[in-house]
Amino acid sequence: MKTVLTRADAGPLAEKIAADLNAAADEITALDQQMGDGDLGVTCRLGMKAVLDGLPALEDASLDQILLKSGMSFNSAGASTYGALVATAAMRGAKVAKDRGLDEWDLQSIAAAARAAAEGIEQRGKAQRGEKTMLDALWPGVEALESASAAGKNLAEAFADAVLAVEAGVESTKPLKAKYGRAAWLQDQTVGVQDPGSTVVLVVFRAIAEYVAG
Repeated sequence: MKTVLTRADAGPLAEKIAADLNAAADEITALDQQMGDGDLGVTCRLGMKAVLDGLPALEDASLDQILLKSGMSFNSAGASTYGALVATAAMRGAKVAKDRGLDEWDLQSIAAAARAAAEGIEQRGKAQRGEKTMLDALWPGVEALESASAAGKNLAEAFADAVLAVEAGVESTKPLKAKYGRAAWLQDQTVGVQDPGSTVVLVVFRAIAEYVAG
């Protein structure tokens, strides 16, 4: 079980996230097709492949540089609105690591970086929670990490809590009408459909939870 995340975790954790996103790519694509687009599964596959391809060159890089460069790699390979939001999230999280001079991430630091990432996505995407976007899953996950940190829980307990919160967040998107992107053209048709961006957030949180639990 992991108590902190270090540079040595970057490769294995990225491989875990990439594998889980690859496994879920068809489901994500099917959800995205119902929202009028249909390329999110491909974006995730291409983006995470670029992240993995770029990691060997970051072997001696700091944690903030690994996160920043990985976000840029994801966006370069999977250029899209989602890719741009991932890059923004990575940039904001990396700033937290840089400002704190972190050599390793404990739960408090991870929660702080996750909040900065969510705020960055909110500002760049100009969306709010409750508008059928990835924020409907991400914010509950961030708040669960913060609550777990305040309660003195360990990393595995915190991400187990966060997965439950993110699952509820994904479920909450089903009755909502989409307001952004091509999905906004199909407002009534999107009711009853689980938001694909939130689904990606859930896959990532589950992957991290399984990784830190060992």
